[in-house]
Amino acid sequence: MPGLQVVALISGGKDSLFSILHCQANGHEVVALANLYPAKTEMNVEDTDSYMYQTIGHAVIPLYEKALGLPLFRQEIAGTAVDQSRSYGPEAPATGASEDETESLVPLLQQVKAALPEVNAISTGAIMSDYQRTRVESVALRLGLTPLSYLWQWPSLSQNTQSSLLEDMAAVGQDSRIIKVASGGLDDSFLWQNVAERRTISRLTKAAERFGSYDTGAIIGEGGEFETLAIDGPAPLWKHRISVGEDEREIVPGEAGTASIRFRHPRLEAKEDVELQHMKPRIPETLDERSERILTSMLSHPGATEATQAVGAAPAPRIHVEEQKAVSRLIPSRSAPGQSPAAQMQSIMDKLRKELEDALPGVGVASIAYTSIVLRNMADFGDINAVYGRYFNFPTPPARVTIACADVIPSGCDVMLGATYLTSPNQSTATRRGLHVQSRSYWAPANIGPYSQAFELQSDQDIDQDAVLYVAGQIPLIPASMDLAWSPSKDAWTTFAYQAVLALQHADRIGNVMSSKRWAAGIAFIVAPEAEDVRRLVQIARHTWTAWHDTGNGAAEDNSDEQEDEDFDVWHLTQDFARSGLAKRQLEQYRQSTRPLQTPPLWIMKVDALPRGASIEWAVYGSMTEQDVAVEKIPHLCHLLDVFQQQLV
Repeated sequence: MPGLQVVALISGGKDSLFSILHCQANGHEVVALANLYPAKTEMNVEDTDSYMYQTIGHAVIPLYEKALGLPLFRQEIAGTAVDQSRSYGPEAPATGASEDETESLVPLLQQVKAALPEVNAISTGAIMSDYQRTRVESVALRLGLTPLSYLWQWPSLSQNTQSSLLEDMAAVGQDSRIIKVASGGLDDSFLWQNVAERRTISRLTKAAERFGSYDTGAIIGEGGEFETLAIDGPAPLWKHRISVGEDEREIVPGEAGTASIRFRHPRLEAKEDVELQHMKPRIPETLDERSERILTSMLSHPGATEATQAVGAAPAPRIHVEEQKAVSRLIPSRSAPGQSPAAQMQSIMDKLRKELEDALPGVGVASIAYTSIVLRNMADFGDINAVYGRYFNFPTPPARVTIACADVIPSGCDVMLGATYLTSPNQSTATRRGLHVQSRSYWAPANIGPYSQAFELQSDQDIDQDAVLYVAGQIPLIPASMDLAWSPSKDAWTTFAYQAVLALQHADRIGNVMSSKRWAAGIAFIVAPEAEDVRRLVQIARHTWTAWHDTGNGAAEDNSDEQEDEDFDVWHLTQDFARSGLAKRQLEQYRQSTRPLQTPPLWIMKVDALPRGASIEWAVYGSMTEQDVAVEKIPHLCHLLDVFQQQLV
């Protein structure tokens, strides 16, 4: 697949510049730089109060054009953070859009596309901030650009720790200096230190541990503890280095213990050997250590991938939908007449919208948290998805599972849709608790379009023992490229095992980011080319599920050195929600006290086809507390078991 033509959105900070190297390492060509700078009335202010953009050091930005040998496009920041919600919708806000600073990206990227029509992707340095990532994604997708965030969730990836990002920067020779300190026990002695030097990493680590913020991304500045400026990096990307003499730097004290550097005359210095091949950045392995252990164990165990006698599945629970109360309600699969699959979906969605608007005035389809789409023919998916997407044009659309299985669809129909919706009349799109990542990364597949990776169903109670996480169906895509994964071996069983493990890893990473404590249940939809293959595929899928729970305590395996608190985001700092060190330590103690967990129930179903030609799709459901969630309290799971009861294998 040909690489993308990328414009790199840069702030001058370490992450936006390091992301360029990862774009190149993934076969893409970075052809331009883009930057937003403070309004003219604030140009004499070294740092402005922007929720969205790093502006400290903005006067140095023009030097990057020659330093990297790439055209630089700039745009003045207009407005303020009008929409301060954690996630940003796929369209500009209906009111105040021209005043929201996010929308300054639109004319900037339009300027880039006008000059370089071949540009079809944008790179950002987002690591843990949903606030920043969702805003860039919104604008990028509106303009037809593929968002790339290769550093997303970096501390939690394979072989990574909280400081791995800085160590990787040092390994390729990127020199980024701390130019502002704002919190986390950092004083002005940190200013102008190379953030990737071992001594600086050690000091940052000690400061983070002292203030109880080690796992919130403090070591890499994700909580606003410090800001950086990249002044040098590997050739051939960097043609010149940025030089600022000691007498050209002035420390400027700020409020509440903050401090920053003001530059007087930064200049460029030519680098030698710029044509030499630079050392490429380390790319995290597709399978993390846990997944690799499971796959290796399965392939080395003679019985794991061989056909056996039928493996028993958990009995299908039975519920009475009309008795379901509390936070959510199930609408069983609907079908409707129509001349085409798309027309049928239109009819289904129109009726569903009216029903929900009558039940929840002012909320309507925005109450839907999870859907299941069953097709007669997977070839119709594109047309159906286009219709479906028009109804969910807001932040965090429902999580979704999609399957093709003609045997369960009524005669004369081509599509069925089931939905679970929240019953509270006080909900809004701003309070929906979901995860919608649309950028390519190394973490898990991007969800481009109208469905989220996960959605939490929880009541308004402080502690809801029945809070459930609904995770979208996960198939074995390589996150960085969005290509279907294949095992290096040409053996069909090895490939299926690899895909089964990878897809379950995706689900588990999503569960971790959402702070799910354990899996409550799962469904594995499989596609078997031949009838005689079914038993063997079932064996592999079940072995994968069982092994996953043998090596950890469910969705939230205790990785105290690697796992950040999902509830922490830069957005929280602006809302006074930053967690104290004590709260963080209590959370880790809570995770470490997780009692051993038996393997949750799993049902395996044979279907006709899955999205992208995948051979397996996992639909998993998690508990958001340490309490077990009875399967009977997950109505949509029970509904799928009822719909596919004849497909159980």
